[in-house]
Amino acid sequence: MIAIEEPIGKFIALANLEQNLVVTTAIRQDVANLVDLIKVRIKDRSVQEVADTLREEVFELRIELIKWLANSNSNINDYLETLNNHISVNLQMAPYSNLAEAVSVVLMGYENIVRPAVQSLEPSTLRELNGVVNGPLEYDTFKVLALHPSPQVSYLKSWVDASLHLEIGVIVAHLVLTDQIGISKKRIKSELIDFLYRSITRFGAYSIFTRFWSPDAEDHSNLTNSMKIQAATLEMDNKSFHATSKEGLFKMINS
Repeated sequence: MIAIEEPIGKFIALANLEQNLVVTTAIRQDVANLVDLIKVRIKDRSVQEVADTLREEVFELRIELIKWLANSNSNINDYLETLNNHISVNLQMAPYSNLAEAVSVVLMGYENIVRPAVQSLEPSTLRELNGVVNGPLEYDTFKVLALHPSPQVSYLKSWVDASLHLEIGVIVAHLVLTDQIGISKKRIKSELIDFLYRSITRFGAYSIFTRFWSPDAEDHSNLTNSMKIQAATLEMDNKSFHATSKEGLFKMINS
């Protein structure tokens, strides 16, 4: 649940737009509260600053929504067609079309990274990670791990934070695309789109560094190359870094 194949950012934008979508009052209120915070803060803060202040709230809401979707036997993809219908009326207008294209590229990159990582994590491995703090997985777990002497463990917080930044970028983008918040065309082009690309690049770099993901050897795209360069920089900055498998990583965490 720390990372899933489909970011819930799009679903949050839809849930705020169609408030009867989520039957759980508490989650519906949490969605509304998060969107209200974004609306207020985006007026005089950069997307980066907004993301920095909302990581924990988004982490908790992500867990809540994943549990709700699982318990309600709902597939998030069933809702996305509805969201796309709301967005389609704006897609012919720049900069909305440029933003939609950026979101599409970023989400494809996210799926390529997360799908093999999620599929390779066995239930027993997830239980080991949950057992680090002898309780349910919470954002504070990663604050503790950030103090671990092994870079591969301590950078798990950076990995999670990068995924949360990307999540927040996706939320903001879809709030813009559905006219729920308004920011200038200049900010969309120079700030929001740039933030989305920086976030996916950082998430990919940390995924490589923590050994959660290895890029396809045939993938020579500019985006993947940027991820590889950042990951190599991380390894150079942590000269004592010793690579290990995901199984070994969780054994270190739980020792």
